[in-house]
Amino acid sequence: MKELATLSEIYLYPVKSLPGIKLEKALTTKFGLAHPENSLVVDRKWMIVDTNGSFRTQRQIPKMALIKISVQEDFLIFSVPQKNPLKVPIENPNKNKINYRLWKCRIDGYGYGGEVSKWLSEFLEVDGLDLAVFNENLDPIKSQDLEESTTTRETDVVIYQDFSPFMLIGEESLEELNKRLEIKVPMNRFRPNFVSKNNSAFSEDEWEKFKIGESEFCRIKHCTRCLLTTVDQNKGVKDPKQEPLKTLREFRLNKQVYGTSPMFGINLGIDNPGIIVKVGDKITTF
Repeated sequence: MKELATLSEIYLYPVKSLPGIKLEKALTTKFGLAHPENSLVVDRKWMIVDTNGSFRTQRQIPKMALIKISVQEDFLIFSVPQKNPLKVPIENPNKNKINYRLWKCRIDGYGYGGEVSKWLSEFLEVDGLDLAVFNENLDPIKSQDLEESTTTRETDVVIYQDFSPFMLIGEESLEELNKRLEIKVPMNRFRPNFVSKNNSAFSEDEWEKFKIGESEFCRIKHCTRCLLTTVDQNKGVKDPKQEPLKTLREFRLNKQVYGTSPMFGINLGIDNPGIIVKVGDKITTF
C-alpha cells in the first residue's frame, strides 16, 4: 500500500448545477455522496428542468450559481439575495412521474410544481422552470450510456450527474492552473466532490484504483471541461474571455481521446459503497 495524498475537502451538490455544501464527512453510495445528517440528500438527486422536460444548468442560466443550498431537517433550503428563502421538502409529496432528458439519455423523476416552480422561474427569470427529484425506486442511468468509456463498468450509475457519481481534483493542480491565469479562480469553478492535497499537480490523472480511507474507487475517465467553468460563482455571470477554459485548452488537451475538451480532475466509480469518508483520510493504493 502506497500513500498518494490526503483528502482535504468534501463537497455535496444536492441540486445539479447549484452550489455545493462543504462537509467534514459524507456517506458513500452507488449514486454519489450522501449527507451525513440526512442520507436521503444525495449528490445531484435534484435538477432544474424546463417546460420541455430538459435539464438546465449554469451553461444556459449562469444565475443558478447564486442559489445557496442548505439542509434543515426534512427540507432543502434555497437562499438568494433579496428574496424569501424556498423550503423544498426532501420527500416530494407530488407522485406524478415524468420522463426527463439528461444529455442523450432519458430518466424518470418527480416534478414539484406549484410554489417551487414559481420561485425558480421568478428568480432565474425563465418561465416554466421546475425542480425534479429522483426516487430510489426509479432506474438510474448507466455511466456508459452517457459517454462511451473503455473503463466504465456496468455497476457505474448516476442520477442526474453528467457522467460519474464522484469526481476528484488535487489542490496542486488548481495551483498550477492559477499560475497561468491573469485572474486566479477558486476550486468551486470545477465542482469536485473530493479535493486532495500533498500530491503533485495532475498526478491524480494516473490514479487508477485507490482508497480514500476504507472506500475503494476506480478512475473511469478523466474529467473533461466545458463552459460551466467560466461562470463566476459569486456573481452568476460568465467570464467574457472564457477563462479558465481557454487556458486549460492550451495545456490540458488529449485530442485523440477527448477532442477539444480539456482535462481537469478524474471521474470515479466506487467498489464498496456504504462507508463514511472524512476530511483527513489518507488516499492510498490497494
